Amino acid sequence: MPTKPAISIFRQLIRAVHTTFQGDPPAIVAARKELRTAFEANRGLTEKSKVNAALAEAVEANEFIRNNIIQATKKDCGSYEIAPEKAAQLRSLEDADRRPATGSKHG
Repeated sequence: MPTKPAISIFRQLIRAVHTTFQGDPPAIVAARKELRTAFEANRGLTEKSKVNAALAEAVEANEFIRNNIIQATKKDCGSYEIAPEKAAQLRSLEDADRRPATGSKHG
């Protein structure tokens, strides 16, 4: 799967990992290793539908990393701190979880 789109999404995933886990080298190393393993496993894909499915999965993973993972930092007093922009992101995720599902009827 070494195509331009595959290389592009791989780079986007690496950037997302570095941004999300900034200041946590072990998490960055582990995430990069997992990404490389996943992309290497798909290197030999040639069937267009399978390549497209793998690329779609990578795009979804990139969005998930960017939008749903929040890295907190442990302070000396034992509590955790989240960057202000990530705190706002967390609040928006919590609000989305509280919204009623649309389109479903109970009863």
